[in-house]
Amino acid sequence: MMSFYTEQELTYKKTAVIGLGASGGFFSLLALKNPCNIITGFDLNEPFSTLLKTGGGRCNITYDEDDIKDFVQNYPRGSKFLLSVFSRFSAAQARELFEKLGVKTYVQPDKRVFPETDSSALTIKTLAAHLNAPNFTHKKEKVISASKSAKGFEIKTNQGVYIFDRLVIASGGGNTGFFSSFGHKIKPLRPSLTALDIREKEFYSLSGLSFHNARIKARLEKRSYEAEGDFLFSHKSITGPLVFKISALSAYDDFAEDKPLEITLKTSGCSPEMIENELKANAKKSIKNVFSKFAPESFISLICSINNIDGNKQAAQLKKQEKEILIQALTALKLHAEGRIKNSEIVTAGGVSLDEINQKTMESKLIPGLFFTGEVLDIDGFTGGFNLQNCWSTAYICSLNFITPAKN
Repeated sequence: MMSFYTEQELTYKKTAVIGLGASGGFFSLLALKNPCNIITGFDLNEPFSTLLKTGGGRCNITYDEDDIKDFVQNYPRGSKFLLSVFSRFSAAQARELFEKLGVKTYVQPDKRVFPETDSSALTIKTLAAHLNAPNFTHKKEKVISASKSAKGFEIKTNQGVYIFDRLVIASGGGNTGFFSSFGHKIKPLRPSLTALDIREKEFYSLSGLSFHNARIKARLEKRSYEAEGDFLFSHKSITGPLVFKISALSAYDDFAEDKPLEITLKTSGCSPEMIENELKANAKKSIKNVFSKFAPESFISLICSINNIDGNKQAAQLKKQEKEILIQALTALKLHAEGRIKNSEIVTAGGVSLDEINQKTMESKLIPGLFFTGEVLDIDGFTGGFNLQNCWSTAYICSLNFITPAKN
């Protein structure tokens, strides 16, 4: 492949890439455009394998939004840093580049972007094929430590010690200990985008029941959060995109059984007035029948059961207190999250401090020749393709240092 360098600038340099997931793999295939880059990737897994479970196995590549200021609102942490990053490599540019790489995409009505194949496995296969180059080596070795010496960047693995001219760390969220010798500030790691365990266990009997375009208001002491999206009851948690948003926004809150995150859930777009009018217009119909217009019957039946309400009696027979209970269940259901479901996190909050990274190059401000990309940075977004876009954009910007000659 043609190099962008002149003959005078052709200098072979060895680069280590720690992590060959979305960001590390993408950086590698881009940097290979310059044949003078001798790249060694360290990862126990196959390149791009982290994409396998994304989008439910369909690979939610990114999100279709042209307004960068609106786009970055989907990142609880790192939004200001990403304004500059996305202005240089946006979601639209990512889609264009993916098409050149052989991955055509389409946009769903909810603006999430997927490959036309709707297959993470095929997307991985297509992208990984671009790593089949003589100047790329994949070492399935566990990295124990990374440090800088007079000889260069020293990578110690479970199988040996290697020296490189440059180092790109794309190890993902939750994996920062091996490079502590570089002295970068690390914001404490916390699980983000997690399912939540609630006090009201009786609702777990509704496993599989979902509400579209629901709304949550959550509060813990003086902190409060609001979000909209799809909500789901599972057999052991509340989950879905809406819950993930709330869990991300509250990632650094410590809630527990004795100090729960107080949740107010609005399950539908109905108002108390709408429900009152429906009850008056259908006074002779059963309670279950009337309320099933606003929520699934299984949900109404459970609310009735919990509060000893006969759901088969006529709406006109509803007592005032019973009516208030049912209306509140639809418009302001009270739940109490007592913890996060362990090992359910999709993304980790925290990571390398953005203050110590040059957002124009992704290079460390502390150590020349050291770069960071993807989720190892203190950046995390909501579900919908936002975390992958962070990986694509930071990897692309980083690769520019390796494709074109540095400017004096």
